[in-house]
Amino acid sequence: MSSLGPSLTEDELTSLLARISQKQSVQSLIILDRSSGSIIRSSGSIAANRNSESLIGEYAGMVWKFVKSAEEMVGGMDDEDDLKLLRVRTKRHELVIVPDPRFILVVFHDTPTA
Repeated sequence: MSSLGPSLTEDELTSLLARISQKQSVQSLIILDRSSGSIIRSSGSIAANRNSESLIGEYAGMVWKFVKSAEEMVGGMDDEDDLKLLRVRTKRHELVIVPDPRFILVVFHDTPTA
């Protein structure tokens, strides 16, 4: 995979992921193929879990379906608009989901106490 989008090369992606991973609140990263939802890369505490393959696969499937649904909603509101970012916050995690034309980046953060 030499390029992951019109303006993001493999080296740039690796550098970006390294910077994101160094942030203290980041627990895990998952990169999904945009068209199929298959996992391109994963790292962090979720990937280190002993059942990581099935857990990451489960999360990847849920995120991919969520992004597809959100894109349908945005397209239904304005067919010339695009989905740029999704944030999902629970008691335990915050997911930041960035759909790029070729991949979907999912960043799992610790949710700070209120």
